[in-house]
Amino acid sequence: MSIPGLGQIPVQPPPSSTRTITLQPCWEWRFEAPFVGNTSLTSTNPSSTAPGTSTSSNSKAPSTRLTVRLLSGTAERDGTELATGTPYTFVGQKSKILTWQGCQLEVSGPCEDYVAEMTPDENPAVQYLNLHFYLQKLRNAAAQPGARGVGPRVMVCGAPTSGKTSVVKSLLALATRSGMGCVGVGVDPKDGMLALPGTVGAAVFRGLMDVESGGISVGDTPSSGPAAVPSKVPVVYLYGRRKVEEESGAWREVCKKLAGAVKGRMTADEGTRRAGVVVDVPSLAKGGVDLLTGIAQDFDINIVVVLGSARLNAELQKRLAGSKTSLGEDVSIVALDRSEGVVEMDEAFLQQVRESAIKEYFFGGVKRTLSPATQQVDFGAVSIYRIPEVSEYLADEEVLEKIEPVPEMAHWTLAIMNASVKDSIDTIRWSTVMGFVYVADVEPEKRRLKILSPVSGRLGDRPLIWAHWPEPYINLLG
Repeated sequence: MSIPGLGQIPVQPPPSSTRTITLQPCWEWRFEAPFVGNTSLTSTNPSSTAPGTSTSSNSKAPSTRLTVRLLSGTAERDGTELATGTPYTFVGQKSKILTWQGCQLEVSGPCEDYVAEMTPDENPAVQYLNLHFYLQKLRNAAAQPGARGVGPRVMVCGAPTSGKTSVVKSLLALATRSGMGCVGVGVDPKDGMLALPGTVGAAVFRGLMDVESGGISVGDTPSSGPAAVPSKVPVVYLYGRRKVEEESGAWREVCKKLAGAVKGRMTADEGTRRAGVVVDVPSLAKGGVDLLTGIAQDFDINIVVVLGSARLNAELQKRLAGSKTSLGEDVSIVALDRSEGVVEMDEAFLQQVRESAIKEYFFGGVKRTLSPATQQVDFGAVSIYRIPEVSEYLADEEVLEKIEPVPEMAHWTLAIMNASVKDSIDTIRWSTVMGFVYVADVEPEKRRLKILSPVSGRLGDRPLIWAHWPEPYINLLG
C-alpha cells in the first residue's frame, strides 16, 4: 500500500548551530563550554545580549565542542590575542573573551553564554591593564644604567573565586606581548601549575600562551609531542595534599625550594631577572596571612595585589606596613576590583577539570593525541614511598614511608622523583618531580603492577611517591 505524495515531502536540513556575536569596546563574551560527551548545555539569551546579536542555537547540534572564530576587530582571552580567522576549540571551560576596540565572533557548538556590556569605568580589566603598564615601567627602569637590573616581583592574592589566576595569566601574557619573559609561579596545590594537581611549580613564560588552554591553573598540563604553542618546561615540587592547611609545614618547605629555584634562574638569566616574577597564591582561610607573608618573603615580593577583599587588604597592610625587600625596596600593596565575570565552580566541575588534566597528560588533548606506554612491573622492580597521614607524623617525624604496592593503589597517579633510590628519605621527598605514572592495576598474587607512563622506560632507578592528591581517576583506561 502506498500513500500518494509521500515521496514528495522535502527533507529539511538540520538547523545550524553557528551564530555571530557582536561586541562593542570593553564588552566581554562570557561562556561555559561543556566537556566532551556532555551535550546538556545550550545557549542562553539573557537580556544583556548586545543589540543586533544573533544568539540562536540548537541543543541537538552534532558537535559537543565549542568553536570560536574572530571575524573582525580585536579580541583576547586572559591577555592572549585571538588571531583573525583562526578557529579555537574550547572544552570543559568557564571563561570569557574581551575586546578593547570591538569585534565580531563566530560561535558554533553548545555552550551557556551571555554578553556583559560594560564601559571602561565599569570593567576591572582596565585596572589590570594599567597594572601591566606600571610593571612595564618598572622593568624598563631596571634596564637603565646603574639600576639593580631586577624587575618587579608580584604576588596576586584574594578571596576564593576572585579571579586571581585570570589576572596572573593576563599579566604574564601581556608581558610576553611586550617582549618580556616573566617567571610564572603557581603555589596552589588544588590546581597545580604546568603539572598535575598536588604540586607547586614555576616556568618562564617567554612565548605565546595557548588561547585554548583549559583547566583552572596558570598553564596547561604539559604533554610531549608537537603543538602549535610550544610547551613550557616547568620546575615542579610535590606537596601531595589538596589544602595548604592540611600540612602547612610541608607546603612552606616546597615553596621555599621553589623560590630558591626561581632565584637561581633569575641570577643566571639577565632577561628573566629584569622581567620579574608573578606569583599565583591560593585563597587561604582566616589566619592564612602568616602563610602569605612567608611566600612574600620567600620570593622577595615587592608588589602585593589584593583582589576584591577589603579584609585581606587591611590585614596585609597592617602586616607588611614598613617592610622592605632584600634589595631595600618598599613593599607596596595594591587593591583592585574583582571582576563580576568570575564564576563559582562546583566540586563536580572541578573534579572533571582534574580528571581532564590527568587524561591530557597521558593521552593528549583535543588537537593532539598521545600514545602512552603500558608496562607490567614486578613489585621488586620499583621503589614506592607514601606520604603519611598527618596524624602519623607524631610517631617518628618521617616525611615518607617505604611501602610495597597494595590493591588500594590502583587508579592513583604516582610522582616520579628526580632522585635516586639510594638517596636519603629527605632528599627524595624534597626533590623535583620528573613526571607521573598511573597505576592501572595491582595484582598481589602475581606481585605485579600494571603501569601507564607517558614514555616507555625503566622505573626501578627512580623513586615513586604515592601522595594524597589528586584523587584516583577510576575511568582513565575506560
